[in-house]
Amino acid sequence: MTSHNKREARKLRSQTRSEHDPKEMLDVLLALDRMMVEVSMRLYKVPRRERFTMRAQNRRLHDAVPQRLPRLLKPSRSQF
Repeated sequence: MTSHNKREARKLRSQTRSEHDPKEMLDVLLALDRMMVEVSMRLYKVPRRERFTMRAQNRRLHDAVPQRLPRLLKPSRSQF
């Protein structure tokens, strides 16, 4: 690969990384987690009373993620 092509490839990689907002990505991951919890509760036939408790625990966990893990919201540095 020529140096020009390497530069172009590096530029494209950096552009795609910068286009994704870390907060938006975290929101998507948390939404996926909520969906998986709901599917799992129905799959394993969790009683309704316990579903309410599990949803509340899941909400508390999701609220704590951005507070406790701020590094998830920061863009990572590339090794390249």
